[in-house]
Amino acid sequence: MTSQSVGASDNIGLLLSLASAQGVAAANAALRPMDLSTRSYTLLELIIRAGGASQRELADTLRLDPSQIVALVDGLEQRGFAQRRPNAADRRQKSVVATNRGRQAYRRARDRVEASLDEVLGELDEAERETLRALLTRIVHPRPATVERVS
Repeated sequence: MTSQSVGASDNIGLLLSLASAQGVAAANAALRPMDLSTRSYTLLELIIRAGGASQRELADTLRLDPSQIVALVDGLEQRGFAQRRPNAADRRQKSVVATNRGRQAYRRARDRVEASLDEVLGELDEAERETLRALLTRIVHPRPATVERVS
């Protein structure tokens, strides 16, 4: 049996999983020289986009166990890419924020990840990539349901 026949399916869940695995493998290979993984890179991007977030918020967003987030944040902190600071809104919580060094590393890593995704998405033209991006965005960030009012 060839790898093409093993991967052939019309099951959307399986196809999403296989596509994700291809993307993760390519991104991990591209990030390896920077001593980053797709998880640490994704976490760094989330921290940068949010301007800081609690470990609980990060765990919820990534759907990871909080202990996994602690280890990932520890790794970013050890490299000088992030730091834990007291949360201004709630002193009992820490907010994870990116450092200048982390933002610089993220920019370099983003270029590597985008190049690796160009390889994975090589069969798709620009319009197809935009459609894929829009569909994945709708899955990840669904629109709130509208409530119909009865008069």
